[in-house]
Amino acid sequence: MEIPLNFVYLIATLPFVVIWGCMFFIRKDLRQEMLVMSFIIGTASVLTSYHWWTSDWWRPLTITGTRVGFEDFIIGFTSGGIMSSAYEFFFKKALYQKVKTFNHLGLITLMGLVFLTELLIKSFNVTTFYASSIAMMVVGIVMMTLRKDLLQNAFISALLMTGISVLFYATILCISPEWIQKTYLPTLSGITIIGVPAEEFVFWFLAGFLFGPFYEYWKGAKLRAIKK
Repeated sequence: MEIPLNFVYLIATLPFVVIWGCMFFIRKDLRQEMLVMSFIIGTASVLTSYHWWTSDWWRPLTITGTRVGFEDFIIGFTSGGIMSSAYEFFFKKALYQKVKTFNHLGLITLMGLVFLTELLIKSFNVTTFYASSIAMMVVGIVMMTLRKDLLQNAFISALLMTGISVLFYATILCISPEWIQKTYLPTLSGITIIGVPAEEFVFWFLAGFLFGPFYEYWKGAKLRAIKK
């Protein structure tokens, strides 16, 4: 049975939904962090998909036939919760004492990320992939400079999120191999990994690096091993 192309995106988000659900129900102490980051990234995913990604990166068909669908919110919501808590979940870490931090540091960081990405796109005519990649690297370096204790969290979160993202693309390739060719735009490099544009894995690595430790950075929290 052939699956309609406009259902592929929704079906491909299911691995993220399952992982998010397992993490949420197993680790009650991570629920607040997961929900906060899920709603932030979920909302951002819809806005950035409409304003940036669908202009020169990809144009996935949605079940509603619109430029942006609730699939964008689902993948943003689930990936936001996963990437922000994966390090704590898999390495049995928990939030504890606070460090000195400026209350609005998280908001300022997000605004800086958006401003730099938009500046590169509008003023330097850079594609959304390169603009967002450069912006995430710059903001990530600033975060790690201010909070060197989060560097391990950032790198491991980046690797975990890149690995988890493979499930999304594996699902697509299993149910509709032609979806990739019909979705991604020719502005990308053309380099593929397991049949998927290499830019996708770069994006997930950088997103994991930036947003993996973002909640701790924003709240001025540290991590420690869970006592048995």
